[in-house]
This record gives sequence, structure tokens and C-alpha cells, in this order.
Amino acid sequence: MPINNFASIDAQCFQVPNPGGIRRVLVLCSRFIAAPWPTPAALNADNEVTAAPTYVEPLTTKWAEYMFPDGTASVASDGGGDPGYESFKHMVEIAMAGFSKEVRKEIRKHLNAGSVWIFELKDGKYVVAGSSDDPIFVKPSFNSGKKGNDKRGYTMKGEVDGITWDLPVLTSALVTGLPIAPLPVVA
Repeated sequence: MPINNFASIDAQCFQVPNPGGIRRVLVLCSRFIAAPWPTPAALNADNEVTAAPTYVEPLTTKWAEYMFPDGTASVASDGGGDPGYESFKHMVEIAMAGFSKEVRKEIRKHLNAGSVWIFELKDGKYVVAGSSDDPIFVKPSFNSGKKGNDKRGYTMKGEVDGITWDLPVLTSALVTGLPIAPLPVVA
């Protein structure tokens, strides 16, 4: 890996939008990915994923899309550690409103099952959190609320530490090629 000095950069977002928030969330159980993905070899110099994952069962494996109440999903990274021991931590959080049998069933699927997450940011960029060989294990918590208009549902939070890259960007073209399970039709 080349050693470079820092570059001068204007990172003020002057006169350009910089919206926070998440538009779309995709998730896949890490065991359905045949080979480690993403890996440092699959990232270019701009920390962009250059290849789609390969699947254990390509004809049946699909990414799940989780719809969520607006403003209740997030993805984050943290570069931490002492000098000489630094790495990245990827963190995810998503709320699932309600207590329906479908939500409860989906929550149970995460028990001791690592996953890889893809988040579409509000500016249209996609990032990958976790990897198939360092997956994110989410921990669900349920809250009934105390009165009528309190939030009732699950919050899933998870993280993985020791990743050697920051949240990589997944190009729109690669996302378009992902097998994604269709959302249920609302009657």
C-alpha cells in the first residue's frame, strides 16, 4: 500500500446539499454469501465496492428490504483504537414499528445469525456495513410504550469491530443487479 501525505480538501459542503438520513435498507444473512464480501481486494482506491457478491444458492438467495418509520434507521462507522492498532467499527440501527407476527418472525431470524447490510443514504449513495466474514449481529429490543401515541415496536442495533476499511460505497449499478425480494403488496 502506498504511503501518501495528506491532501488539501474543502469539506465544507459549501453551496451543496448534504442531507442526513436513510432512504432504503437491504439485509442478507452472511451465510448466503459464498465467498468473503466485501474484501479489501474488492475495494478500489476510492473505497468503492467493485464486484457483487457470489451466493451459495444463486437462484434462490435474495436480499430482504426492510421498510421502516422515517428517521429511524442509521448506519455509522468509527475509526478507533490506539496508534498502531487502529481499525473500523461498523454500526447499524433500524426500528420496526408494531408487534405483528411478520415483524416478530423476522426479528427471530436474527438470533445468532450475522448479516451484511446495505443502506441507501438520502443523497442516493449506497454503503455496505459488515461483511460476510465479519458480519453484524443485531440485538433486538422491544418497547410497548406507556400510553397511546408512544412508539411501540422493535429497535435492532448491531455492530462489528475490527474491519480494515471504512463503510464502502456500493455503486448504483451493482445495487441494480442485486437479487432483492419484492416487498409485500398492501391490500
